Amino acid sequence: MYFTFANYERKFFLCNFAPIQFRAIMINIFIRATAMAVFALTALLASPTSSQNISLEAYELKASNLVTQKEEVQLIVAKIVAKEDSRAQTLKKFLSANASPMANEADNFVTIADTYNLDWKLLPAIAGVESTFGRFIPNGSYNAYGWNNGKYYFKNWLDATNSVAMGIKTKWGGRGKISHWKIGPYYAQNPLWASRVDRFMKLIETQR
Repeated sequence: MYFTFANYERKFFLCNFAPIQFRAIMINIFIRATAMAVFALTALLASPTSSQNISLEAYELKASNLVTQKEEVQLIVAKIVAKEDSRAQTLKKFLSANASPMANEADNFVTIADTYNLDWKLLPAIAGVESTFGRFIPNGSYNAYGWNNGKYYFKNWLDATNSVAMGIKTKWGGRGKISHWKIGPYYAQNPLWASRVDRFMKLIETQR
């Protein structure tokens, strides 16, 4: 009887208490699964914000780099402009050192050269060869360039420089970039003319 009763008691326990324990285990699993799902959902919702923060930081960094690059470009441009602006000052020093009456026309030399796409040293160098930078010319002609064999009369230095630059551009501009070497055989009969012009151009370039 005892053995039979014990078996019955074990069967009763399994039938009545085992389901309760099973339900407790299932509930525990459900709670853990729910917690994991909530955690995953929270992480998913939080992720776009983090991504946006990262993207915003990256954008700010990129914008900062662009500003820096822009400042560097502006600095380079400023240096180039400063170098170009110094041409007139350099030329004025050179002409003054050579007692040229055209020294105050240095700004016009540079402006006119840029207008006709000529080397800014070309016209002053030609004037150096033809008239010692305007010192020796027919009285009242302002023809420092020996233009038309020195027989042409201009209104003033500005008129002379602009007219000669225009004439050079018109006559020889179709031959490509104008240089003293190209126009030399046509501008003057002296075969050393271009070499003498070249010498003065180099002296102007190195003026300090």
